[in-house]
Amino acid sequence: MQRARAAAARAAVCAVALRGSQPGRPTSTFAAAAATAALAGASAAVLLRPRPLEALHCADVGSPASADRGLRRTNRRLGETMVIGLTGSIGMGKSTVSKWFQELGVPVDDADAVVHKLYGPEGAAVAPVLALFGPEVLGADGGVSRPALTTLVVGLANSANLKKLEAVVFPLVDAARDEFMRAARERGEPLVVLDIPLLFERGSEQLCDAVVVVSAPAATQRERVLARPGMSKEKFEAILSKQVPDDMKRTKADEILDTSLPQEATWAAAQDFVERCRSRVAEERGRPASLAAPSPAALVAAAAAALAAAAALRSCCGA
Repeated sequence: MQRARAAAARAAVCAVALRGSQPGRPTSTFAAAAATAALAGASAAVLLRPRPLEALHCADVGSPASADRGLRRTNRRLGETMVIGLTGSIGMGKSTVSKWFQELGVPVDDADAVVHKLYGPEGAAVAPVLALFGPEVLGADGGVSRPALTTLVVGLANSANLKKLEAVVFPLVDAARDEFMRAARERGEPLVVLDIPLLFERGSEQLCDAVVVVSAPAATQRERVLARPGMSKEKFEAILSKQVPDDMKRTKADEILDTSLPQEATWAAAQDFVERCRSRVAEERGRPASLAAPSPAALVAAAAAALAAAAALRSCCGA
């Protein structure tokens, strides 16, 4: 009985850490569920779904990082393809890290590349964009002229046009992303990466099991961006004003890759992250099918059995 109660106590403490993955739910809800499951001999993992990487440590409880990360996907089954969000402000090196993930064999859905294809000749966005802004945005190749489009959607005076454009383009980008993830699940990929510059701005972290933020000191970022052809301080500041600040991104991250370090060190950190994700999914897929994919009905039945067992124990032991 002492060992059962000790297990319940440990489960309750870990449940506090898990609270960060489902904001708004009272800590007592997680603690009670985990403790009850432990007393009944049930696996707390059946009732509580931790973050996809290693279990949170109790030292993380109450830290700003665990409290502010925000929502993540909550319906992932054990062994299912892990969805990693990749983001970072302008000049942080996100594109480089995205290429590294591809070199490591991880399928990457690049939102910028998808938009480029949608604007290209015969792209799905060409007709609706022309319907919005007229033939002046049509390029010589039959696609959308991005320079011409920029003059119509950039700047405070064009904010209404930008919203109209986003209403057309975002659903097409989302549809391409959904098809990418569906195909990856069918192939049995252990993990995929969603490379989304505006991940937090659009609330896309809710599609992910973990989020990687690519970051660097502000001075390094500024130096990189201002060295780009055609970039000005005013344009740089305008872009930054539309992005979630880097310090907030870091707070919301599950993993941070610092590109101000020697490239070999950042590459090694990216490789280590991929290996940890793959190991986690491989471990999950090696578990019995009954634990790998519990149905909602099974979860309810497990909870009911746990409550009944706990009541019996209290009655028997005079607790």
